[in-house]
Amino acid sequence: MFYPLVRNINSQSCFLQMLKSTHFKPIISRLPMKPNALYCIRKHIEDMRQEMKHLSILILMSLLSFALWAQIDLRIDTELGLAFPGYNDVRIPNDDDVHSMFSLKDDLNIDPVFASRLQVHYKPHPRHQISLLAAPLTLKPKGSFDRDIVYQNKTFAAGADIDAIYRFDSYRMQYRYFFPRPWWYIKSVGASIKLRDAEISLNDGNQKASKTNTGFVPLLSLNAGIPLSEELELILEAEGLASPFGRAEDAILGLDMKISERSKVRIGYRFLEGGSDIDEVYTFSAVHYALLGFSLKL
Repeated sequence: MFYPLVRNINSQSCFLQMLKSTHFKPIISRLPMKPNALYCIRKHIEDMRQEMKHLSILILMSLLSFALWAQIDLRIDTELGLAFPGYNDVRIPNDDDVHSMFSLKDDLNIDPVFASRLQVHYKPHPRHQISLLAAPLTLKPKGSFDRDIVYQNKTFAAGADIDAIYRFDSYRMQYRYFFPRPWWYIKSVGASIKLRDAEISLNDGNQKASKTNTGFVPLLSLNAGIPLSEELELILEAEGLASPFGRAEDAILGLDMKISERSKVRIGYRFLEGGSDIDEVYTFSAVHYALLGFSLKL
């Protein structure tokens, strides 16, 4: 009864699927068919078993992954801003008698640039949060000085075309404690360790002078929010610390708009300021950002 159908395996795909079922295996083994046809059917049945096994493992791994992610409170914040340079005063080394004080903002020309930052937040507990931040920034002043400038023991003549670089990359690890209830609209406080990777260079085409600096800076932080509606919240986030040798500040005033239970967008203004006044360097700068951000809870 089955033999004529089995001989034409390639043209009977629907019947072949039925034959692959384990219910038909005893019947198939007793069919009076050619050896190569029987081998083909058995091979297809074995392939089907392997595929079902792999599919079962894949489904199990997917379920375990979803279960694991469901237990982890992880959030990713991205931000893109247009950075407008403020004051940017430099003297390196910080020697009044020899080296010149100059401004990358006032003596040269700096155009606004786009700057981005990425932050990942992990909450092992509803009241505790650990965050990692990457916030690179590079400005490229151009122009000429109206006087001779001595920088890093090199003299740049008045009127020479100058290509400068001001780079200030910031990487931070932060801890925050969230209050059970906001205290005067303050939702959390914390502390950060900031890794500063900075560079200021001048290049007139004939010579180049550069000063790099990498170091750690401690910061304190707070996060405040005033709900305006179920979807809108006015927020203030600030980090900073000051000492006799310098200061660092990073603050944002913005508006968060809830899109869903897991996502929100942010518009706002960010102010980045700081510098050092020590024997090695004198440098203070400010940058203003108009920003757009997006936050996603995984």
